[in-house]
Amino acid sequence: MHIVATGLLATSAALGAALVATTWFMRNSRSPKPITVTGSGPGNGEASGTGGSHGGAAEHPELNGAAAASDRGPETREAQDWAALYRRMAEEFETSDLNAKAIDPLKSWFHGLEDEHDTPWPRKYPELEPPLQYGAVRLLVVPLEESPVVLRIAAAVTADVMRLLPAGAKVFANARGNYHCTVFHTSQPSDPRPNPTRADGGLDDLGAPPHLRRLPTAAEWARELQLVKDLVADTPVPTLRLERVVQASTGVLLLTWTEVGSGAVVGGLRHRLRDAFPGASTKQATIIHSSLLRIVSSTPLGKPAVAAISEACKNWTARLRGTRYSPRHLWFIREHEFSTISGEREVLALADPDHKEKVVHY
Repeated sequence: MHIVATGLLATSAALGAALVATTWFMRNSRSPKPITVTGSGPGNGEASGTGGSHGGAAEHPELNGAAAASDRGPETREAQDWAALYRRMAEEFETSDLNAKAIDPLKSWFHGLEDEHDTPWPRKYPELEPPLQYGAVRLLVVPLEESPVVLRIAAAVTADVMRLLPAGAKVFANARGNYHCTVFHTSQPSDPRPNPTRADGGLDDLGAPPHLRRLPTAAEWARELQLVKDLVADTPVPTLRLERVVQASTGVLLLTWTEVGSGAVVGGLRHRLRDAFPGASTKQATIIHSSLLRIVSSTPLGKPAVAAISEACKNWTARLRGTRYSPRHLWFIREHEFSTISGEREVLALADPDHKEKVVHY
């Protein structure tokens, strides 16, 4: 079988390592208890044993920082709505295969689609036709890289689905260091805004095509960055819970998340960002999801592959639902390359438990 892929699984060595991770996780994650992960590297947390053959750090030292916890499912109305949406997304793929109308418009954002043996990879923004300038695309994200456990989960799920794709499928798999959940775009590639603090986005003509829109001035960028820093500093650490592994009909393989309990940290931050940036791009993320791979060929996968991928996603969901992740930082990025969060990065600390609320002046 020949699958054209790049990113995380670009080499046979990387694929082998990821498949080892898949085998390990499928074998050792049969306990119904989910994993709890704090946003920490080695040394910031000890794993609590869960008993039996599914023990914690003593049996699996690579799980340092993880602990068993009970999962009560999505509790808020927003979380329940998201969970229902994620289920519908999975069902749409299972019943209808890929949606060519959603995939075809994005092909121009990738290299490597012309020849069947080429490897697809995202274009840098100046490589688009017509090109965008560096600095036009700016976004705030929750990075997943603070947790080796979450990275291992993401890599294992990616490898498992990759092996089920039919011959000839063209796939871009995101690199481990680029796994993230988008919180907010102050400026999107399809709708760049040089000064999102202004209602008009800093544009004389909102109808101007993206490639003709100006970049922020140094002063505008400094103000935008400071506002984002202040808002993040006043935001408590969220606790995300993994709800479902979804292969979407748009071609994207997703980890989908809600927040634990009555938490609405991400939603609250999005509202405050919209208030601070009334001229930001109109299209914004409304759910919490992490893109693992993107199928960029729109040829139907066929019923056997769709059934196998859907079943794999259900199995992963059963094993991983309730996995928790609490990041300590967000990243604000001036993205250089479509969808990868490669670019200039500002690492912003979330509020610590003793952080006192302060007023942010817009």
